[in-house]
Amino acid sequence: MGNVLIIDDDQTIRDALARVVDRLGHTSTLASTLSEGLKRAGNAEVDVVFLDVRMPDGNGLDAIGDIRRSPSGPEVIVITGWGDPDGAERAMRQGAWDYIEKPPTVKTMTAPLVSAMEHRRRGRVSGQAAAFQFPGILGGNPRRAHCVEQAARAAASDVNVLLTGATGTGKELFAQAIHDSSPRRGGAFVVVDCAALPASIVESVLFGSEKGVYTGADRKREGLLLRAHDGTLFLDEVAEMPLSVQKAFLRVLQERRVRPVGGLEETPCHFRLVAATNQDLEAMARDGLFREDLLFRLQGVGIELPPLAGHPDDILDFAAHFADQAAKRQGLPTRPLSEEFSRALLAYPWPGNVRELKNTLEGALALAVADDALLPVHLPLHIRVMAARNRVTGRYGETEDPGPSSGLWGLSAATPLPQFRDFRDSREAQYLRELVARHGGDISRMLDISGLSRSRLYALLKKHGVPASRA
Repeated sequence: MGNVLIIDDDQTIRDALARVVDRLGHTSTLASTLSEGLKRAGNAEVDVVFLDVRMPDGNGLDAIGDIRRSPSGPEVIVITGWGDPDGAERAMRQGAWDYIEKPPTVKTMTAPLVSAMEHRRRGRVSGQAAAFQFPGILGGNPRRAHCVEQAARAAASDVNVLLTGATGTGKELFAQAIHDSSPRRGGAFVVVDCAALPASIVESVLFGSEKGVYTGADRKREGLLLRAHDGTLFLDEVAEMPLSVQKAFLRVLQERRVRPVGGLEETPCHFRLVAATNQDLEAMARDGLFREDLLFRLQGVGIELPPLAGHPDDILDFAAHFADQAAKRQGLPTRPLSEEFSRALLAYPWPGNVRELKNTLEGALALAVADDALLPVHLPLHIRVMAARNRVTGRYGETEDPGPSSGLWGLSAATPLPQFRDFRDSREAQYLRELVARHGGDISRMLDISGLSRSRLYALLKKHGVPASRA
């Protein structure tokens, strides 16, 4: 049993909230003014506070910090009839648990209260983030499924593979999976980050070097290419390889032999090559920034990996998998994604793609070691802020001067901007899901509301994997 303080000047709302609280087995205390609510929060043990925004004696958003700093440190659920994205962001930045609009339903009142109470009962427990590896490739959208099919076919052969896509889309995961599924899986998987190698030592790192060939070379050194012999060489950020090195590397691919810097003898070197880049190598080749003949060698099979934005099924599939793997590594029970947690994940554009999602889930699990499920409070603040902004309609403002930090379409200034195409796709998918939710099954109505032609609507629904009718 917990104690819930309800601060709202509307008696109807106070009574409705009190009934929900009582049905859940908790005790409710009512306050009709902000000053009365602050006094009660300071003098009693309170677990959760329902806080209205527009009170007769002040703005509830201004009181969130004081309530959170009261002796019992209660969770604050903001409830308002004048919601806007800036108010939602302000509430979350000040430590609110959730932000809901009036008129509330039993579900919107119950869900955050139950999760806040359960979280409070168990207490906040921080833990060491555990490093973990992602052993497989998930994601159900057609583009990613096609990528998996391409990778599976390529793995069965010895053909070179070029992986392209935005930063964080899982290029190294695909490269590792190709190696693990190939006849060369018994050999080494050698990763070379071309962007991290100083130009002055790239050749010696790749090809090896003889003793005395340069200052400090006190012994003969084996290059990474020979370490990958009978295995797989993964060239990450291959676009960063200097042109002078590209020429020498092309010769290795052609002759399958490598000669160390300063050496005379060549050594046989057979490896499977997988390269990755987030650059347009064809454009670079046209501009003379990348060797065209090397590009031809690299792209035996080209696989373009899609971003996470606009593919909700992928986001939740990946998130559940990352959470499960992290739990296994930490020796903890599997923690499911709560509904609120999932909504928060879907509200975020994931400019860092799979890599960012993986890191986020790793951190969330570290903060949830004493909870039965992953909750929004376990997410970084900027993700929770975006989820809160996306839940409100923006009909009225609660902040007098939101300033430039309000950002674009819910993106705060602290959030890296995604690529325009990814951002557009994400918003298209979000619009279509809302359109179907409101008018699913009534195609004529959907066409009238959206202003789209029938063929265009169906094309967009297919593109984003949105069914034309509600499930």
